[in-house]
Amino acid sequence: MEVFDHPWRAASLAGVADSSEMRRRLVHVGMGLFALVVVSFWQTLLMGLSGLALAWVLPKWMPSLLRSHEQAKGYSVGVIAYPAAVVVLTLLFPNDLWIVAGGWAMMAYGDGMAVVCGQGIRGPRLGWNPRKSLFGTLGFILFGWLGTLATVLVVGGYPFTPLGLAVVILVAAIVAALLESLPYDICDNPLVAGAAALVFFLAAQVDLNAWQAAQAGVLSRMPTALLLAVSLGVIASATKSVDWSGVITGVIFAFALYAGLGWPGVAGLMAFFIVGTVSSKIGYEKKRAKKVAQAKRTWRNAVANAGVAALCAPLAVLTPHTELFTIAALGSFAAAASDTVAGELGRAYGGTPYSILTFRPAQIGDNGAVSILGLVAGLVTALGFGTLACLMADANLCRALWCITIGGMGGNLVDSLLGATAENAGYLDNEAVNVACTLAGAALAVFLFTL
Repeated sequence: MEVFDHPWRAASLAGVADSSEMRRRLVHVGMGLFALVVVSFWQTLLMGLSGLALAWVLPKWMPSLLRSHEQAKGYSVGVIAYPAAVVVLTLLFPNDLWIVAGGWAMMAYGDGMAVVCGQGIRGPRLGWNPRKSLFGTLGFILFGWLGTLATVLVVGGYPFTPLGLAVVILVAAIVAALLESLPYDICDNPLVAGAAALVFFLAAQVDLNAWQAAQAGVLSRMPTALLLAVSLGVIASATKSVDWSGVITGVIFAFALYAGLGWPGVAGLMAFFIVGTVSSKIGYEKKRAKKVAQAKRTWRNAVANAGVAALCAPLAVLTPHTELFTIAALGSFAAAASDTVAGELGRAYGGTPYSILTFRPAQIGDNGAVSILGLVAGLVTALGFGTLACLMADANLCRALWCITIGGMGGNLVDSLLGATAENAGYLDNEAVNVACTLAGAALAVFLFTL
């Protein structure tokens, strides 16, 4: 992972343009021109692998290409991650090279021009990340949109009208720009390319025929969805474990989950809320004495733990893959609940925890610290969400029991691994790790179900 150069960060905050960094960014942008010649799988893969080799070799011959903190290492993670992202996208989307070209272009033009615009035009800093400027983010969106649109139009193969393509790419540019603006010291090249590619992929799955088939059911569920969402909000507020921002976010998510997924969706949210609240209350005095008690949850916690599932709700009715997105939602809830229960019970009654990386004794509450009791509790919780799929859905989802169980436990372990590495190193915070946990749970559950 790449940590930002502190002198460059200080210059950025002062609004001072660094000429070497500008040259580096212009090269970053210029490499996007190669995305215009994406024509076949093997040719694109060869370009990516060639770029990967050059990214490793060239800095050894030309150290001036590296930032000051990279010269001691002799390589740049960011430079290597650029072609590596192209290689991964090519392997993931071998039959949809327009997605590869689009993700590559967004990484080149959006991410590259964000720095150029941010340094070239002085302006207000973002409230959530003072290292980023408003004009840098707007530059990302504008140039990422225009550059990616031009690239994909040249490459071809996209399943939209030109106007539809422009709208999809604009949405991808906004999503990627917001992710790039978050205050995490991580290499954002693969993050930007991956986010854009994911938006393109999901947009390509949208089918108006699927929406027409689901429309009547969604509209009929809306009154009940509103009633359930408000009721859940009142209950959440009464427990005093969630602040008002968390309550409002939860109400919106509950409405979307029931309207889009029906009972499986809202049942997953309610089950997560119940087991999370109960487990946080169990042994609360012990956890408070150890200074590891859960603070009142906010909208950030709600998004981190239920955001993936809430995203699955509209996709379930806009695509012909209702079953898969239902499993993804329950898999994400299984992961979130498994992680929450494991942590809460483990901190209260698990005794001495151990590092998931070294298996050596750790302090209670440390990131990446696990206990036998916590792991068993997490597995039982994940199994409960797998069982929920059988109870709340049709018979076809009964075979997803073990998929959701394994997905939930897998997401739990991903959370612990990232906590012991990225979170301890300061690259990610707890909410970002929780998002990764739920994404892993959803992806693993769907992957196993499709085998």
